[in-house]
Amino acid sequence: MRPAPRTAHCLCALLAACFLAGCAIEPKLSDKHTLYIDSWTKRGNPEVYVEPLKAPPAPVSALVVPFQVTQDIAGSQELGEQLTRVVWQAWTRDRVFPKLLFEANLRNGTTPQAVALARKMGLDVVIVGKFTYVMSGGTRGDSGVSFTFDVIDVRSGERLWSMAHAGTMETGLTEDYIIFARKNRMPLDPLSAITSTLAGDMGGPMTKWNYGYKAPPPAGPNPVPPAPAPTSGAGY
Repeated sequence: MRPAPRTAHCLCALLAACFLAGCAIEPKLSDKHTLYIDSWTKRGNPEVYVEPLKAPPAPVSALVVPFQVTQDIAGSQELGEQLTRVVWQAWTRDRVFPKLLFEANLRNGTTPQAVALARKMGLDVVIVGKFTYVMSGGTRGDSGVSFTFDVIDVRSGERLWSMAHAGTMETGLTEDYIIFARKNRMPLDPLSAITSTLAGDMGGPMTKWNYGYKAPPPAGPNPVPPAPAPTSGAGY
């Protein structure tokens, strides 16, 4: 039994429409991928204003007190304590001092008070400092930190180290390509990330000093190779 002519015509028309629709489809890149690059701290080298001439006879212990924030901003004391804690954590991680304590309660203490407290606790040095610049842009804006600190001998009152450092972290621009986009990814807490990086840079020289590290002497010239042994000239 053959199909009715009307049914056959409808079936042919449907097949033709599907064929033409298939020929008209063009491939499209509708789903563009995003490549995220972690933002990094842009900085130079730490500024060293005072440094000791020789290493101590034994590694010294230290007390860190909250650094002051010199800017007139809300919550400056809490911010100073928070960022100083980051410095303390970075130096504890890197073993800059074999014993490193943090006294968070001495927010508004003077340098003589910090020296007296460290001496009472039986420690060798006290570290006092200031955050001279803090700019917080969160995860959508640029951030920056700069701070300075002094390491003071609690017995003599001598300033052993004086250093300063600064760094910024920029959000950057989204670079849009044909098949993907490149975008910077900020950390959840840029200020802490910047401060930790700066503290790591500044702790390096103090670690070498505290543990008596000495660079190896430069390599001398290679020795002259020995002259070849004289031969008698006789055959075998």
